[in-house]
Amino acid sequence: MALTQGPKLSSEATTTGIARQEVLERYEELLIEQKSSPDHVFISGSSFRELDPNLVVLDEKAREHPRDWLVPKKIRATAMVGAYCFLSPFASTIFAPSVHLVMADLNITDSTLGALAVSIFLFGFAIGPLVLAPMSELYGRRLIINCGNLVFVAFSIGAGFVQTPAQLFTSRIFAGLGGSAALSIVGGTVADMWDLKARPKASGLVMLGPVLGPILGPVCGGWMSEAASWRWTLWVPAIASGILSVAGYFFLPETYAPRVLQHKLQKMKTLHPDKQFYTVLDLTQSPSGLRFLFSQFVRPLVYLAVDPALALASIFYAVLFGVVYLVIVTLADVFGHGYGHSVGFVGTDFLSAGVGMIIGTFGTIRVMEMIFKKDTTTGQMKYKPESRLLSCIVGGILSVGGLFMYGFSAMRTHYIVPLIGIAIFACGTMNIMLAIQIYAVDGFKYPASAFAAISVLRCLFAGFFPLFGPKLFVRLGVDWGVGLLAFLVLGLGTPMITLLYIFGPRLRKIGVQHMSRFEGDSG
Repeated sequence: MALTQGPKLSSEATTTGIARQEVLERYEELLIEQKSSPDHVFISGSSFRELDPNLVVLDEKAREHPRDWLVPKKIRATAMVGAYCFLSPFASTIFAPSVHLVMADLNITDSTLGALAVSIFLFGFAIGPLVLAPMSELYGRRLIINCGNLVFVAFSIGAGFVQTPAQLFTSRIFAGLGGSAALSIVGGTVADMWDLKARPKASGLVMLGPVLGPILGPVCGGWMSEAASWRWTLWVPAIASGILSVAGYFFLPETYAPRVLQHKLQKMKTLHPDKQFYTVLDLTQSPSGLRFLFSQFVRPLVYLAVDPALALASIFYAVLFGVVYLVIVTLADVFGHGYGHSVGFVGTDFLSAGVGMIIGTFGTIRVMEMIFKKDTTTGQMKYKPESRLLSCIVGGILSVGGLFMYGFSAMRTHYIVPLIGIAIFACGTMNIMLAIQIYAVDGFKYPASAFAAISVLRCLFAGFFPLFGPKLFVRLGVDWGVGLLAFLVLGLGTPMITLLYIFGPRLRKIGVQHMSRFEGDSG
């Protein structure tokens, strides 16, 4: 019996080896073909499934690949991620209108420490993506966002019970770390599900939250602090996030295709332990070990250091985001002390920025759809990621003009005039930031890490800018203080966007070369 079984097993092994080699060759061919495409989709091997019955793939007919999901399912997943992305930035500024109440309750006398109560949350936002974004490219988006949100909920609730400044700062930074999970995976999640044509709409839906959240936070926080206590400004977002966590656990699917494929492989092996199932992920050598994990965690920082295109985009985005937070800090003084509005009414004044951002979002989506349609009218794909940046021209004009209108009309005219200026500034700002966000998703090999690289700088700038804001406006006044910010946006944005649009493809090639060396060295 043993004499006949040996040759049979050997023959099966040889056949299996030949089949795997054929699968590998076909897989490598498709990878080479994909390099010339502007839209990188994970290849699960469904087109050559017939080469080997042991090959596990994402079935196109069953719509297992996230790109093949029905549109309602994609919208549901995108909206849930957008809700996560809204709540944590919403919590970052919710008690901004009532900082003086926090200072009085916790015996804080230094105005810089008072501003730090808001800013320190953003430092957690800056640190978190460095670890969480690469982890999402190893373990999937769903695990990262659900675990991070639980940390955010726990420390947000704890922050509402603090009795000392040290307890507040500690709770806030850990809440920021947990809350950064959504921002860490949002870019990758959009790229997981949506193609280039649909991406502007999807990005507009999901990325409105990170920018609109900090604006609407004070709207609710002002009235909440007046009616109850500033502590409820921490508890209410935590309660909402807790409810969202429960919903996300049951209804938010995994969008990262490699992770979806790994789950399917595990399920198949459990059902048929005697089969030698494998996926295309098993055909290439995957580096491992502590050195590899470290390389994954520092990838966002490496992106910033070695990719000039991403560095330019990140610096401009960060400065603009810092200016947004710095302008937010001025609203309490301008409309509270200058125009005599109550804490609750000051919170309502923030709605002008929210209206501007909504208009900017839909306007940007429309412009990007027109540009993409023009690039593909001939039937040939002439699209390049830098096309997303064309709308920044209009956005820059609106941002600078809105800042000048706000700064030089504040406390000199009826309060509706500076509010209109804020709305115009917010409209232009949203236009620029949405364009850069989509550029980061479209233009780089690891969209989650590229998006995290942008998030690191933007959160650091947004955290530091409000710390020196009060002194800036005391020295220069609101008019020339805001005017200086307008000149800063104009002076940085004009050359950076021009450089990116003209030389972006060449700069990204340099970044690809540098990243290839980094990945090779760390493998």
